[in-house]
Amino acid sequence: MAFRLHDSLSDAIVPLPERTPGETTVYVCGPTVYGYIHVGNARGPVVFDVLARHLTAQKRKVKYARNYTDVDDKIIAVALANNESPRAVAERFIAAYREEMAALGCRQPTLEPRVSETMPAIVALIVALIAKGSAYATAEGDVYYDVASFADYGKLSKRKFDVQRSEYGRGKSGEGKRAEHDFALWKSAKPHEPEGARWPSPWGEGRPGWHIECSAMTHEHLGDGFDIHGGGPDLKFPHHENEIAQSEPVYGAPMARAWMHHGFIEMDIERNASFAPEVLAVLRADPELRKISKSDRSRLESLKAREAALSDEERALVLIYERKVRFADWFQLRKLREAVDGEAVRYWILGTHYRSPLAFDLGDDPDGAVRFPSIEQAEKRVEYFYDTRQKLTAKLATAKNTTLKTSQFFDEARKAFDAALDDDLNTAGALDPFNKIFARVNELCDAKKTSREELELALEAVAYVTRSLGVAEGDPDAFFARVTGRRIKVRGIDPRDIDALVVARTDARNNRDFARADQIRADLTARGIELRDGASATTWRAV
Repeated sequence: MAFRLHDSLSDAIVPLPERTPGETTVYVCGPTVYGYIHVGNARGPVVFDVLARHLTAQKRKVKYARNYTDVDDKIIAVALANNESPRAVAERFIAAYREEMAALGCRQPTLEPRVSETMPAIVALIVALIAKGSAYATAEGDVYYDVASFADYGKLSKRKFDVQRSEYGRGKSGEGKRAEHDFALWKSAKPHEPEGARWPSPWGEGRPGWHIECSAMTHEHLGDGFDIHGGGPDLKFPHHENEIAQSEPVYGAPMARAWMHHGFIEMDIERNASFAPEVLAVLRADPELRKISKSDRSRLESLKAREAALSDEERALVLIYERKVRFADWFQLRKLREAVDGEAVRYWILGTHYRSPLAFDLGDDPDGAVRFPSIEQAEKRVEYFYDTRQKLTAKLATAKNTTLKTSQFFDEARKAFDAALDDDLNTAGALDPFNKIFARVNELCDAKKTSREELELALEAVAYVTRSLGVAEGDPDAFFARVTGRRIKVRGIDPRDIDALVVARTDARNNRDFARADQIRADLTARGIELRDGASATTWRAV
């Protein structure tokens, strides 16, 4: 069937929009580059990477843009704190973001526009909005969007105009706002702000507000009425709502033909926690305690500072805040990748439909080591996929042409795989045929007689589904080397010690001292090292 998606604007399942036959244009809001991203920030790039891959596999031309917000108050704050330029801050975290995307298996988008490179278009759009009566400048050199001028304001988020508040957006500075819900299009430069944080404009030096940036970039790179605009649920309002309000009065057309919003990745601090009943009672009495906040660490420190005088409830709060702070530390993707592989994070994300919430769970071993049960399970599955690919390659190397009949299994499995992705990018549903393909490949590799033709069909199917999902499509040797390197580092194992024991075992076997060889294998197994005896040598992995 043809691809269909859930459109957030109409709140309905709709056919894939097609402004240009055979082509799909996609814009996804990218990061504000002032720090390292967290796991929740990873969901959107993975989801829309799969969308681009799948549509490309269906022979569509995909033009996918994901921006960098490299001009922002938060970037300026980091620059001032570190005594560096805003540009240096942005460049550092753009490089970090690209590294994270590569670790997740995300391909680079077709376009990666930056706010700093879009200033003429941003200024021109603000000028046009003022001319249309949709915006106004103040005496201080700020420019605001007049929300009351746009009759359809709230149509995406389904919010009523009379409950809008300025705190939902960025840019509340300035004394000349006519209404509380109006939002900043241009912010005048402040005396304390460094060079590289201001640009010329008809209203004086300053920088754009957050929302206007995407309106200008989408128009400049994808044009009006592009096919799909994507992002997280937190962007639906006010960011995407404001993009629509800024774009449609000037360009006279819908900003995008369809809107895709993925669900949150939530932190379940209660799961796998050994909280006593009295602690659980405190946690369950206040839903806000379940939310991770930047203030959690300071609150924890404040409680600990007067530890001797704490009430029973406050002692319970200490345990809750300790777990929240630990969650927050590991929720940073760069930190998480010290414990699990980025490809495992990707597979874990794809195991849940993109519009559904996904729980990030954390546990503890008896020795105090942190564990990530769901993602660790995903990593084991990815190892299985790479193992299967290696088996298939080895089997093909020795396979001979036979008269054995081939089945239609792989053709049917590929159709089921595509049908799931065509159904509103149902990656969770696509993983069923994906896993069945690998199970069948293992059966063929373990069978005594398998036709070379069927093995080649298996190879084509594996290549197709791994390329579409971006899972287990890399070099297997590189994957296992990466995972083993991380695991032995965490365990404090010197690889030279393992190599020496492997050599000692080989010598023992050559000398027919099988008891000694078996003992070495058992000792290594106890340390989480798996030996693999090949035709010419023995290799090892950390498991």
